[in-house]
Amino acid sequence: MIDDDFIARVAAFAEARDIRDEPVQCGAGGLAVWRSVAPTPIRPAHYQPVLCLVLQGAKHVSLPGRETKLSKGRSLIVSIDLPTISRVVEASREKPYLTLSLPIDMGLLHDVAGEMDLAGVEAGKADALSAAEADEALVDAMDRLFGLAEKPAAATMLAPLILREIHFWMLMADHGAMLRELCHADSRAARIARSIGIIRRDFTARLRIEDLARAAAMSSSAFHDHFKTVTGTTPLQFQKQLRLMEAKRLIASGEISVSAAAYRVGYESPTQFSREYARTWGAPPRADLPSRVAEPA
Repeated sequence: MIDDDFIARVAAFAEARDIRDEPVQCGAGGLAVWRSVAPTPIRPAHYQPVLCLVLQGAKHVSLPGRETKLSKGRSLIVSIDLPTISRVVEASREKPYLTLSLPIDMGLLHDVAGEMDLAGVEAGKADALSAAEADEALVDAMDRLFGLAEKPAAATMLAPLILREIHFWMLMADHGAMLRELCHADSRAARIARSIGIIRRDFTARLRIEDLARAAAMSSSAFHDHFKTVTGTTPLQFQKQLRLMEAKRLIASGEISVSAAAYRVGYESPTQFSREYARTWGAPPRADLPSRVAEPA
C-alpha cells in the first residue's frame, strides 16, 4: 500500500515543475518523476534496465503479443534493454498518472548480489519485463530516496545506502527473477543480454543470427529460442522495433523525409518500411510529419 502523503508530495513536486509526459530527474541515482494529466496515444518507449513505481493512474506497456497494465501500487522491473510501445490509459488534471522511475545500476546490482545468498530465493519466472504489487519495503525505500530530493547534504551521505537497499529489494522481489539470472555471468539470460547490446550498437546493419549465436556461445536454434524466451520476441523483430522507433523520432522531428528515414534506419525498400511502420504505429509515416514539412512526391 502506498501512503497518500507520499503520493501528495510527489504530485506537488511534479505540478510545481509542470512535468508533462517526460521524465524529470528528482533525486540521486537518476530517480525521476513522470506525470501525465490526460491519456496519451501509443508511443515508442525504449526501456533500459529500470524500476518503475506507479503512484497513481494507469499505463499499458506492450511487447509483441503481450500487454502489461501498470496501476497504482504496482512496480515494474525491466531487466534488459527493451523496445516497447506504451500509452497512459488513466489520467486527468485532478488525478494525474504519476510514477517514480529509477535506473538499475547493474554494477551495484552485481555487487549487492555478491554479498547475498540467492540460493534460497524462489527462482520465479525470469521475464525481462515483469510487474507485480510493490513490496512495502521497496515502497518505503523509494519514499525515503525521493525525500532526499531537496536535501543535498543528507543525500550525499544517505542516498548511496538507500540505493543499495533498493537494489537488494529488487533482487529479493518475486518479479526480480531475471535480475537474479543476470547476476550469473554465464547464465543464458546474461549471454542474451550481451547479444542485445550487439544489436543495439548497430541496429541498421544486416542481422546475422549465426554471429549473434556464436557471441552467446549457443547454437543458432538455441539462441533463437532463448532470445524469444527472454525478450518475448525474435532477434529480427527486436531489431525491427529499434529501427521503427528511431524512424518515428526522425520523422516527427522534421529532420528528414519518410523515404530518407527508411534508408537511414536500415530498410532497403521504402514501401516495406511504410507498411511495417503503419502496422506498428497505427498510421502511415506521413501522418507523423510535422505540418511544415512537405514530403516530396
